[in-house]
Amino acid sequence: MANMAGQGAGVAFGVALLLGVINWVAVWYRYRPVIYGVKPATLLAVLVGAWLLTRGPHDPWQARWFLPGLAFSLAGDVFLMLPGGTRLFLAGLGAFFLAHVCYVVGLNPTLPPGAAWPVAVVIVGGAAVFWRRIAAGLRQRRQARLLIPAAAYALILSLMACSAWATLFRPEWTAVRRALVIAGGSLFFASDSILAWERFVQPSRGGRVAVMVTYHLAQLALAASIAL
Repeated sequence: MANMAGQGAGVAFGVALLLGVINWVAVWYRYRPVIYGVKPATLLAVLVGAWLLTRGPHDPWQARWFLPGLAFSLAGDVFLMLPGGTRLFLAGLGAFFLAHVCYVVGLNPTLPPGAAWPVAVVIVGGAAVFWRRIAAGLRQRRQARLLIPAAAYALILSLMACSAWATLFRPEWTAVRRALVIAGGSLFFASDSILAWERFVQPSRGGRVAVMVTYHLAQLALAASIAL
């Protein structure tokens, strides 16, 4: 049963990666009809893969929170890809905020070990410096009303990355799971940082693709870390 679950999850993650690659190409060429189909389908495949992992040996606490986190991420993907201006952007931001709340709780069945706090200070401090530039971009673009929701999102994103790195000091985590969740948390942090820079500071030709590549790899790594 466990082998079948693992194989099924592997197939689902493989499908997700294939769909992700198609999405990256569609984003590069700005082909919206394809994006509308494959972007949500990619996260749906990741969610299916994560659910299949729960049919075998897995971390039940983490899975209990990561599955809703992936579902909120799927909702956020739909909101952010649709043309709806600030209203849908805030809906997407809210969905991803809830996703990160789920990830933070899923990674912290207990308070983070004391040894993890210096790492958290470095991550949050770096995020605060970066946030100052994003905040300036929001003001320059006359989108100051987004300052509070964007700041709240930046905080929860930083806490998620801190929680991922805190697994270095949790002895119950295996090296493979630790590597997956740290990679996932770091890539998610990078993806949203690039997205904020692209949207509020300086867009670039390859920035949109970089956002999606790091985002999909992050979700795949986080989902795979559920398995024991």
